[in-house]
Amino acid sequence: MVVTILSIDGGGIRGLLPARVLQEIRFRLEKRGERRAYSELFNLVAGTSTGALIALAVSLRNKDGSECFPSETIVDLYKSRSAEIFPLSYQSALHTAVQAFRNKYSAEPFEKLLLDFFGDKKLSDAGTNLLITSFDTNSMQPHCMKNRIPKEKWNDDPDFLMRDAARASAAAPTYFSPAFISSIESPQLKYSLIDGGVFASNPAGLAYVEATKIFPDEKEFLILSLGTGKSRHGYSFEEIHGWGYVEWVNPKKGFPIGAIMSAGQSEAVNHQLSRLDNVRFIRINTILHEKSISIDDAGRDHISTLLKTADLMINSNDELIEETCEILSQSH
Repeated sequence: MVVTILSIDGGGIRGLLPARVLQEIRFRLEKRGERRAYSELFNLVAGTSTGALIALAVSLRNKDGSECFPSETIVDLYKSRSAEIFPLSYQSALHTAVQAFRNKYSAEPFEKLLLDFFGDKKLSDAGTNLLITSFDTNSMQPHCMKNRIPKEKWNDDPDFLMRDAARASAAAPTYFSPAFISSIESPQLKYSLIDGGVFASNPAGLAYVEATKIFPDEKEFLILSLGTGKSRHGYSFEEIHGWGYVEWVNPKKGFPIGAIMSAGQSEAVNHQLSRLDNVRFIRINTILHEKSISIDDAGRDHISTLLKTADLMINSNDELIEETCEILSQSH
């Protein structure tokens, strides 16, 4: 048996990119006659931030085995409802300046969208193993919310509402307030959680370790790791050598210290997983132009640019996508 893992990076509105890749994979699988839901095709699904939302969505299936949220539904969510989370009126220089002193956005519209989308579905409703990242600000430790199958074997895992897990994993500091949530079993115990991207913007490494725990006797693994794009712009010595605190955290410059830490973590994970003999590590990502780098621009032009970028991402990774479809169609 090949243990199949789907891992999806964080990246705000740029989650449209992996959503489109999954839509393309679904299209190609159906051409092969493969109609099993993603929650059947992948033994474990992991996500951070916007990737957590997608991971939660693809983990669910209906009683008849069909997907609760088909790929096109997830893509449409980004296209049609992102402006509810990231209002266009907040893209001004004034709101960017205000971000230095408080959260840029109210979390209420995001929470309403998650309620509309997931309702009262729980992690335990997932049709596959699930790992959602967040960070606990009280204990100062990573906090991963899980569904592990069979539940009887992993009955110490606290269960959470999917909408709460998504809210916590996407609570990006300076953009949204922390999530203040509790598990279903212990409503009196509150967690203060922020975006899992502060320690695992690329959760593929965590997903692999989790899979080895769930499937200790298996020796072969496929990891499909979907990125949300990376900047082609680095920071030269001449540009940064005189920077102080304000420049390193300047959102108009792309929050350089955060971007560097995120890129470093992600590339380290890619490097490590690509060198494991028992793992077929398939990383699908793309280089972003500056006009598509924003994680919170829900404007029509930016959505259009991201859709074009997604097409390029699919075309440039055609062979990897074909290989993924081949492995998945032969799995289980």
